[in-house]
Amino acid sequence: MKYAILMMAAVAAALTAGCAERGVACAEYSEEVCGGITVQSERTDARRATVDIIAGSKTITYTDGPIIPSDFTVAAEIETRKINAPLGEKLELVDKYLQNGADYKNALGVCFPLLCRTVEKVAEEVNVPAVDAQVVYSGGKFSVTPEKSGKKLDEERLYGGIYYCFRFGGGSVKAATVVAKPAVTAEELKQNLVLRGEYTTEYRTSTAARAHNVALAASKLDGIVVKSGEKLSFNDVVGARTEENGFKTAKIIIDGSYVDGVGGGACQASTAVYNAALMAGLSASAYAHSICPHYCPPGLDAMISSVSDLVIENTTAHDVFFSVTSGGGRTTVRVYGEPNDYTIVPESEILSEIEPEETEQVDVTYRYFDKSTAQSGDRMLVAPGKSGYESVTYLNYYKGDELIKRIKIRVNKYKPSPLIFMIAP
Repeated sequence: MKYAILMMAAVAAALTAGCAERGVACAEYSEEVCGGITVQSERTDARRATVDIIAGSKTITYTDGPIIPSDFTVAAEIETRKINAPLGEKLELVDKYLQNGADYKNALGVCFPLLCRTVEKVAEEVNVPAVDAQVVYSGGKFSVTPEKSGKKLDEERLYGGIYYCFRFGGGSVKAATVVAKPAVTAEELKQNLVLRGEYTTEYRTSTAARAHNVALAASKLDGIVVKSGEKLSFNDVVGARTEENGFKTAKIIIDGSYVDGVGGGACQASTAVYNAALMAGLSASAYAHSICPHYCPPGLDAMISSVSDLVIENTTAHDVFFSVTSGGGRTTVRVYGEPNDYTIVPESEILSEIEPEETEQVDVTYRYFDKSTAQSGDRMLVAPGKSGYESVTYLNYYKGDELIKRIKIRVNKYKPSPLIFMIAP
């Protein structure tokens, strides 16, 4: 910095000497100085500094002027910082700051507090924001758009040019720019857009209404992005299971029994999302049904209702992306993100099994029997029943074929559902 000031003084001396040799008054001398700065020495003795800044096609002028203090405290600061002092005194103070290691911006800011506003206007003219690469999801596939560099004002260079203009009494300086690099590159996104986990659930034997509900609920998560540290609520994403939202009436589980309800099958969709999230290494919190559903092992279901939710947290360092495809009586949920250190395999272990009881009901309305052919006492199985279970669920973490760790995540107890026989009256 001292060297720069000495060089500046030498240039000033040379300019003055050149004028004297030619018999030209210094006030009439002007010369182009390197770095895009034009100095005009006719302003050397001016009280106030003026500089023209060329910002693209515009010229923005800064003219120093006095600041009127609002109180004694401000007046004292103005005096200390020589804000209203003659230009020569102001530059002497600026030089002291430069000699003590300050950069041009901070040194000039002491005596020229409004200069930064002009520089901000220049930045607005020349800055071109960089464009980050982005992940785009369309047609069940993820793609990455390329990043694009931008331009930003080279502030240090500009403040340096302004300083030299002030030192030589005024002039103009061209605003230079440097490359503004994007924060996110396509290469980075591609490296963190790998398959972390996937889960497929089947419902080929379900009624058309139930199959519709499974696919509809799962489709709401197709293309969903969960940022690092954020949570996903299944209920918030899917919304209420109502006819207005496109759901149909199918069997649902309530207190250990299958009954008709709008949205039956949505729990199979939430269960698929839950298992995909577990296999992707995400944190997932879910509730169990009262009886174990047929579409997953005990301890791996995710019951949702108006008061029960599936919540997934992205515990990785990057965004995670959900892809859902349905067709042919099956739905697959895939989770993409940064590479996973492990292959994660859920494991359900049954600790005990409770056999279902048999119950009989008289078919007084002949819902199941043909009244013209049925004989009194005829028996028909209308609900096969299901065993109850006490289970524990683990996540097994593998590297290759080697089991690295085993973590218990759930302990559940499911009621048995009875075998129901209808009896002809």
